[in-house]
Amino acid sequence: MSSPITPMSSTSTTLKARFFASKESAGYNTEVDTIRKEQYPQLKDAVYLDHAGATLPSQHHLQQFTANLTANLYANPHSKSPSSQATSARVDSARQKVLQHFKASINGEWDVIFTANATAGIKLVGDAFPWTRRTATSKDPARASKLTILREAHTSLVGLRGIAHDDDRGNIDVETIRQSRLEHLLQAPLNKNEIQTKHRLDHVSTHNVHPSPPPSPNASMQNLVTDGSDSEPTYNLFAYPAQCNFSGRRFPLSWPRQIKERLDTPTQKNLVLLDAASYVMTAELDLSNHSSSPDFVVVSFYKMFGFPTGLGAVIVKTELTDKLKKSYFGGGTVSAITSDESWQVYRTSLHGRYEDGTLNYLDIVALDLAFDSIREIFGKYSTISPHVTVLHRLLYQSMVSLKHYNGGSLCDIYVESTDSGSQLVGNPEMYGPILNFNLKRSNGHWIGYGDVERLASMKDIHVRTGGFCNPGSMQRWLDLSAEEVKKNLEAGHVCWDDTDILNGKPTGSIRVSLGAMSTVDDVTSFIAFLEEYFIDSSDPDGITPTVDLIGESEHHEATSENPDFISSAPVQVDSVIIYPIKSCRGYKIPQGQSWPIAPHGLLYDREWMLVDEVTGAALTQKRFPRMCMIRAEVLLNQNLMVVEHTEEPSSDANLNRTGSNKLYISLDEMPTEAAKSSSRVCGDCTMVVHYTAPEINEWFTQFLGKPCRLARQPVASHNPLQGAIASSSKLKIEPVSDNTTSSSPSSRFVKSHLNAPAGAPILLSNESPFLLISDKSVERVRDWVDEQDEGQGAVRRMANISEDLDKKLRHDLTSDSFRANFVTKGQQNGFEEDHWTRIQVGQQVFDILGPCRRCHMVTIDQLTAMKNSDVFLALSKNRKSAGGQIYFGMHMLHRPDLSVAPYEVKVGDMIRARRHISSE
Repeated sequence: MSSPITPMSSTSTTLKARFFASKESAGYNTEVDTIRKEQYPQLKDAVYLDHAGATLPSQHHLQQFTANLTANLYANPHSKSPSSQATSARVDSARQKVLQHFKASINGEWDVIFTANATAGIKLVGDAFPWTRRTATSKDPARASKLTILREAHTSLVGLRGIAHDDDRGNIDVETIRQSRLEHLLQAPLNKNEIQTKHRLDHVSTHNVHPSPPPSPNASMQNLVTDGSDSEPTYNLFAYPAQCNFSGRRFPLSWPRQIKERLDTPTQKNLVLLDAASYVMTAELDLSNHSSSPDFVVVSFYKMFGFPTGLGAVIVKTELTDKLKKSYFGGGTVSAITSDESWQVYRTSLHGRYEDGTLNYLDIVALDLAFDSIREIFGKYSTISPHVTVLHRLLYQSMVSLKHYNGGSLCDIYVESTDSGSQLVGNPEMYGPILNFNLKRSNGHWIGYGDVERLASMKDIHVRTGGFCNPGSMQRWLDLSAEEVKKNLEAGHVCWDDTDILNGKPTGSIRVSLGAMSTVDDVTSFIAFLEEYFIDSSDPDGITPTVDLIGESEHHEATSENPDFISSAPVQVDSVIIYPIKSCRGYKIPQGQSWPIAPHGLLYDREWMLVDEVTGAALTQKRFPRMCMIRAEVLLNQNLMVVEHTEEPSSDANLNRTGSNKLYISLDEMPTEAAKSSSRVCGDCTMVVHYTAPEINEWFTQFLGKPCRLARQPVASHNPLQGAIASSSKLKIEPVSDNTTSSSPSSRFVKSHLNAPAGAPILLSNESPFLLISDKSVERVRDWVDEQDEGQGAVRRMANISEDLDKKLRHDLTSDSFRANFVTKGQQNGFEEDHWTRIQVGQQVFDILGPCRRCHMVTIDQLTAMKNSDVFLALSKNRKSAGGQIYFGMHMLHRPDLSVAPYEVKVGDMIRARRHISSE
């Protein structure tokens, strides 16, 4: 495999050599390297570590599927035509192969119901389950079914709670149980009263015995049974995963038998639902022992084969046919039906009764072929487990060994702790090939999982982050109480956003998982990546003194108005930039033109944005890089915003998607309140008003190829050159107390992690009203990029290679990449702005709020929309805070109470700074 980390680090080389020289490599399938090159070309130069999310389809499987579809005529199976019969034969074949694979094809004791996925299978079980519900009119209110769910269950299992609670039909009891509690109940001996009760009831009824769930921790065994003489028992459901999709922990497959032997009674029958979707990704599930197997097993086939992705199944015991209850029925599931009476007779087979509507029959053809393909490529499915087990052990041991300079561990891995250390990991009965973890700096601060994922993506390393739809595991391992989860939501955090740390705790984690086509190079490359970008070789809190911006030896002049400022002649404003439309290209204020400062920032800065036509969410460059080619110029003297795109004309009509490359919008035009709606910006909910003119919205839609609308923040921005609002070019803004400015009501404020007073308003910018960078700091980053690519960027520039080619080969780093409002020039060294606490720009004073956290948007060339990871990787190595955030540039807040009206700035304004003085 060609590793994306090139050249291969000494860590990777050494680790790989040590692995093959040890007994630890026993079980590793050396043929996988060849298989991978031949059958999985999509993995070239990639490190794919998300097999628990979805494994990958083989080239052979896809080719066989395509060839089969082109050679055979398949049609809707609900017919007797030759094409329909061909489809039915394929469906029968696939159904039989599923039963054979799970060793469940003996004597017709099992059936396979095809569903859209495992989740749909779980819902089917919940809908059809023979619940006994508690209602106000129940003859025996105490006698109700119980749903028990293991704490480590996927949300799809937890979702059964929604079926359990039904105010119209009645409710059942629901409990989430921990493994330790369950095993205590299963191992504890029956007390005298329980033995007598069970013995007496054994003579009352001879009903079949089924697996059952554990009782509530607050209930005794007697509470599970009654003396009723009803012929039909109450059925309970115990649901658990064979393998936790969060941590990889595997749970005993013996539980169904133990539950049946320990907890079933004649009046309380219990069925077991096993979520095997994660488990069967690399392991075989044996259902041949019918009496000790679960009653329902759900799977998703893309977890096993990578394709098809729209197909799952419920494998169910046929003895339950008369117990399950069907309510809704669709085409093909009835044997006879009348239209004028509520009368219908269902098909006799389970799959015929519950496969409503037309099956996803082409995906079932793909499934039928998948079993053959996997056997041809890997031999027996059973060879996968030992292969991934040794890689799992190597990955775990290598991550445990990663230490910072002070001996602190980099990886906080979420595995069970035992007296025998790592014995559980690497034991396929205890853990599947998944590791879930977070990273810590040497000072104990968490590294945001979002930062890790972004860096991994830059190196073509594929991991998964977040909460993994597993609330029990997430709360357990991240030490989050239910109250903390609720407070995180109140703070604006939702499962899919970028907020990875709140109140000092991670909100999610990082998961890596292995599959059949994983290799030792995947493991060693990932370890090298962690070592290269996250190991602290020295104290991250140590501050290296920098040369003073001012030149302390010669310029210590202070004024009575500002005694704390140190004057400096050379440092000045090189550029003033506004970004009228959020995430689009900036407009540089012309030389000599003063630009007003409004309460929310520079006048008209980020007052507009593009929103998704359907969802209303803000569009960003990270998802739509072409936005950087949209430039909005604000002409104050004409009261216009002129929007244009900078894409070069092309002979390809499909590329020239707009009739005109310019759009004219009046600055005074505010969309009507009727077009007002809520939108989400950087996790904040804010009110915006939409433009309804078709020519405006169609212009952006055609250029981006995404249905969208232009929206504006409804604030009182005024052109100082228009009307009686101000005379000349003076915008009047009255200073107020508490370091804030008066403003119209705002729903967004400076982010709490910055050193700003509460309630400081912003419009549509991410974190603060103003961002400052220096040209000298940009030069430093450019040097790092050159060092990173071994000087090839500098060599190409020296060789005067054509500009177009150079842009393709290397990110052309300029200050535009960092989207600042102010760019300074004149510093002696890079990053001197890190130590500023307050600056004076001309006659205006700004407080420095803190560093700007960077995302991978800096990888987008603002002229070409091309992406290159060099800049972000260079920053990740050289510009990390003690908390692990990648940062560049400084956030600022205007201080009108210390400034001189009119509040304006311009290119060429001199800068004086107050800075932190190093104790050294």
